[in-house]
Amino acid sequence: MENAKQNETSPVTVVLRRGMSRVRPLVTRYRLLLALKAAIGVTAAWLIGRLLPGELNEYAYYAPLGALLGVAPTVVSSVRTSIELIAGIGIGLGIGWALVASGTPWYVRAPLAAGVGMLIAGVRRLGEGRVYVPIAAVFVVIIGAGDPDSYVAGYIAQFGIGLGIGTLVNLVFIPPLMYGYARSRIADLKSDFASAIEDLATVLSTEWPPDRADWLDEARRRQRSVDEAEELVREAKESGRGNPRAMWRRYDASSDDADIEALRYIGLRVADISDALGGAIWHQPVAVTIPDESIESLGRALGELAEYIRAWNTGVDVEETRERCADAVQEVGEVFERSATESGFGTIVFALRSMLGRIDERIADAQAAEA
Repeated sequence: MENAKQNETSPVTVVLRRGMSRVRPLVTRYRLLLALKAAIGVTAAWLIGRLLPGELNEYAYYAPLGALLGVAPTVVSSVRTSIELIAGIGIGLGIGWALVASGTPWYVRAPLAAGVGMLIAGVRRLGEGRVYVPIAAVFVVIIGAGDPDSYVAGYIAQFGIGLGIGTLVNLVFIPPLMYGYARSRIADLKSDFASAIEDLATVLSTEWPPDRADWLDEARRRQRSVDEAEELVREAKESGRGNPRAMWRRYDASSDDADIEALRYIGLRVADISDALGGAIWHQPVAVTIPDESIESLGRALGELAEYIRAWNTGVDVEETRERCADAVQEVGEVFERSATESGFGTIVFALRSMLGRIDERIADAQAAEA
């Protein structure tokens, strides 16, 4: 059992686990379907774009670009992005056409196109399309200066066809709902936090003071993971808007939002504990004194807290795990009350108690919702 635990926390295992957590989001069913839709949309746009009459087919290379941008993760975002892109590109083409028509030399109209386009790109209401205002303007004054009328017509026609095809592909291949993926990421995050806290417990159970410092960086890195999970919950909400699948599968995001906030809070408290331990070991960022008699009980409290997070995640043995965790945290508090008052050690006690309370709240809310 001890060897298995050492293997789980070995440097190779940690690196592999971290690498898998970064690769896993790239090979989900959701991402694979999005890749397939992009491939179909780009191919169809190129073939259809070459069928346009006259000089319009000379600009067929803009159709695949439009299709690629029109294929978005959700139905609503696909339509919204298409409208924003058409607006932004249309404005940029108008700026470029006007500058070419004015008869100014290229070394005047090119910087003007870029400058005016960048100023208009500051209008946030244009959304995704604002990025393409200066691009379209510069393309007209440089590439399409010889025949601006044909270039502008070809650009807008081909790009519009591509956007339309991308949006149509998105509607035909209905995007999957991201509800399960968002909740799975939250579950992974809970497990990740439990492992982080367990690492701190392991550090305290080894020779004191420890010579490891990697857990300090890990504690801070997890705050970025919370941000990523929060973004996934936001995308999950949007995936249901205008999506026929949502008619028979409801999604209440309030529980996921509350879990994210709880995890964010826990992450901050874990960082507080990490900083306090760093202060006790290396006296950085400030010197912290941790009573020797508290090391064992503190390690036990952190270990029980990690198990309580796992119980929160799985719903298994919640009451028993909570009782053990509360007893261990209380034991650390008793050591603190017996020892001389010290703010650094007090920070650790507060962090333990507040994390326990926050998990209690989330479990109570979940149980109330199920009742």
